[in-house]
Amino acid sequence: MRIIQALFARGILVGTARTAQLPARHAATSPDAVRGGFCGPRGPGHPGGRPPGEQKLYSRLRSAEEARRVRQVSEELTRVPFLSS
Repeated sequence: MRIIQALFARGILVGTARTAQLPARHAATSPDAVRGGFCGPRGPGHPGGRPPGEQKLYSRLRSAEEARRVRQVSEELTRVPFLSS
């Protein structure tokens, strides 16, 4: 338990505020980023705090209908409308 708590405290298992922004920065600035792709932490299980990279799109978001539903719920929960591209 102490080891797990120490890893959490250092942001290794779930990340930190600094590492949370890395996937978005990677998507916006990396020449390797794919338009319409999905970036997240690399590594098995995609643990927070890891360097970002391209990820497979979650199965639910591969469906246009499910993607619209996730977007709608996200807008409702955050009260922030997404800009259309």
